[in-house]
Amino acid sequence: MEIVQRLDAPEISRSASGVVPAKLSPEYREVVDESVALLHQTKALLRQIDTAAPLSALQVQRSTRTLWANWRSVWSDAAQCLREIAGDDAHFRAAKNYTESQLTAELLAAPLWRQAYTKPLGYPGDFQVMNYIYQGNALGDTPFAQAAHALGVQIGEFVVRRKDLMRQAIAEVVARRGGSEASVIASLGAGPAQEIVELVQRDECGSNPLTVILVDQDSSAMRCAGQKLATANAARRHVAPVHIELRHVSVLRLLREVDPAEFLTRPDMIYSAGLFDYFSDRTCRVLAGRLYDALRPGGVLLLGNMKAGTDMIWPLEMIADWSLNYRTADNILSWADAMRGGEIALRTDATGYDYLLSVRKP
Repeated sequence: MEIVQRLDAPEISRSASGVVPAKLSPEYREVVDESVALLHQTKALLRQIDTAAPLSALQVQRSTRTLWANWRSVWSDAAQCLREIAGDDAHFRAAKNYTESQLTAELLAAPLWRQAYTKPLGYPGDFQVMNYIYQGNALGDTPFAQAAHALGVQIGEFVVRRKDLMRQAIAEVVARRGGSEASVIASLGAGPAQEIVELVQRDECGSNPLTVILVDQDSSAMRCAGQKLATANAARRHVAPVHIELRHVSVLRLLREVDPAEFLTRPDMIYSAGLFDYFSDRTCRVLAGRLYDALRPGGVLLLGNMKAGTDMIWPLEMIADWSLNYRTADNILSWADAMRGGEIALRTDATGYDYLLSVRKP
């Protein structure tokens, strides 16, 4: 699939008239307005402190902690409002439009929010968004931009916890296999492959030979992952480097055009952390089945998907215009219905926002 860069990334035009859509509930409008006021308060405080003396990183951190504590409260109120309008498409659209015009506009000075909302690579949740969250630094041209960026990083904590679970699962598979034959691990929608980078940096695969196949439709994500892993590999002076194969291809080709068993060379593990969130139910079931069939005996399939019924829809969908398919446990478990003999387990990450489906092939 060709990725076409969006050169006309959207800028938000805020209505000078302040007209509120007729369908918008007063309760939800109040939550959004309160959120905007909170950001204005943070911006004014940081500007006031900065006028007296140059702001230190510690002062920005303190302001960020205060912003986060207050944000959690309005976030909870927003989630409750959204539950009350669930199923009312017109009301939901009105709420989303108002959120973007009033609240999102205040956050776009922060690199993370701007990258997520404007989608310069043509798709949401790109590798740069992931890198911002993994790095955890307070980035931005102004103290307020840094505080807003740090707010986005905290909201994205589920990305970090999901990555940690993936890394641990990979280490377990490699350790279990042992021997002189290399373990083969395949990642679909690999992005910056931070879990593999950390696995190599921490030497969690030890002296066990390992081949990692990274698959992504974004060539810039592949370059980023390749550069990071080359640096990590160079530091492994006393053991053989991890062998990395970069495959620039759309994962959807594995549905029709490409046999996953041949393309991925019968891996010991296939995993996808945040890719299935973008697919339809039918695509998830078919692709999961093909990936399971591609595993060697004893291999593990590990798939992540955002959990339905949480409050994450407000910052992702309503503020950042980051649309995902949130799913129930039964929905995700149905992907494994045709995986005969598989040892199936479903768990959540430490934040409770992400499901991880694990199926071990007999």
